[in-house]
Amino acid sequence: MKRIHYILLLVFLIIEQALYTQKQYTVEKLPFCSSQFDEFSPAYFNDGIIFCANYKNSFWVSFVDTSAEPQFLFDLYFTKSNRSGKKWQTPLHVNDLNSIFQEGPACFFDNNSKVVFTRNIYTGKTFGNYLKSGNKMGLFFAELVGKQWKNIEPFEYNSSEYNLMHPAITEDGNTLYFASDMPGGYGGYDIYVSKKVHGRWTKPTNLGKNVNSKKDEAFPFIHPSGRLFFASKGWNTRGGFDIFYTQPFKGDWLTPQNMKEPFSSTADDFGLITDRYLQTGFFSSSRNKNDDIFIFNSTISEFENCTQQKENTYCYIFYENGTSEDDVKGTMKYEWDFGDGTKVRAVEAEHCFAKKGKYRIQLNVIDSLTNEVLVNQAEYELEVTDYEQPYITAPEQGFIGETITFDAKKTNLKNFRVARYYWDFGDGNKAIGESINHVFYEEGAYDVKLLVESQATRTGVQKICVYKTIIINTK
Repeated sequence: MKRIHYILLLVFLIIEQALYTQKQYTVEKLPFCSSQFDEFSPAYFNDGIIFCANYKNSFWVSFVDTSAEPQFLFDLYFTKSNRSGKKWQTPLHVNDLNSIFQEGPACFFDNNSKVVFTRNIYTGKTFGNYLKSGNKMGLFFAELVGKQWKNIEPFEYNSSEYNLMHPAITEDGNTLYFASDMPGGYGGYDIYVSKKVHGRWTKPTNLGKNVNSKKDEAFPFIHPSGRLFFASKGWNTRGGFDIFYTQPFKGDWLTPQNMKEPFSSTADDFGLITDRYLQTGFFSSSRNKNDDIFIFNSTISEFENCTQQKENTYCYIFYENGTSEDDVKGTMKYEWDFGDGTKVRAVEAEHCFAKKGKYRIQLNVIDSLTNEVLVNQAEYELEVTDYEQPYITAPEQGFIGETITFDAKKTNLKNFRVARYYWDFGDGNKAIGESINHVFYEEGAYDVKLLVESQATRTGVQKICVYKTIIINTK
């Protein structure tokens, strides 16, 4: 992804160069990962992660998935770190979900009380079941009862003819993404979606050619924002699987964007999960020859805990306690006068003001024939204001190569003296200033963040952050 440096004033030159050249993420292999075994595909669970590993493998049992070579069987394991995140517990076998065959990856939902995970369709305790024709990979659901996983049920679209695996499910448990090599796809493995409607899962639908290539797509992860992360061998990869993301837009998906370094390498990189703010998370990689799990952290801590920007609509619903239509008879009617030239005849009325300001609001009883005010039922002054927040003024959509102006002049924060405005454009570029021009060079959905920093006071420096999603299209 190209980087463009914007320098507004000479005095900011050194500061901005430091911001642009600074690595946005640090990446570190988790300490429990070994050079002897494979660990991959972490999933958030409570205060730790559950991942796949072949610690208990057999030299005579293997399976074939999206990898080029047969793999030893994997089970699910749980671990967590201490508060500093430097030390991790010895991984524990998740007994209730594991069989003698293949388990994982998994994905947890409904406050971690339910799970959907991958396993072999036939899991009887005989080697013959593994050799049984059609022992493909399928998806299974389970629920946590007390401290045990119980009521394991198969996904109704599992098949003995093809594999379903690598589940990713929305927080409400109603939209399920997964990888499959079922017939009719675009490549070897494609990503599909199924939705729960009236308690039943709909027939899986291919996400289409904007996501799936002629090669393999797998290991999806659906972010709370709606952004879909996945691994692909078929887009502009550096080698093997690379990690990509896309965003839904106008009923389809935007062209996938490679996350590049430090996430994508010349090895296989896959199985990414991240927090709500894209500040920290995990992914898997074979960059050290075998599969390991890596943790990543943003080096730009100022942009943590950003909230989505609220739009100022200036709309209100007006009503007066103790009034009803039955209070007036004949030609008498209730009428709201909103002080901006607008009047509405109703007991309860919704009105949107064109701009902020102070307005004299009146509820009158009028004669509907003469428009004469008979009774002033209520009267008060309303001050219409902006939400208290940093505010990004920018278009919701733009085009590749087009200069877009972003400004923070409408920021509304009481008792907050702004010292600096920081921008993160979501494409690796950052800047400082109240108003900034920026150019995007790739199609996609970008969460543009604005952080305002206060002047130092006795209580320290305050920081408040918002983000606004900008869709960039090709002309």
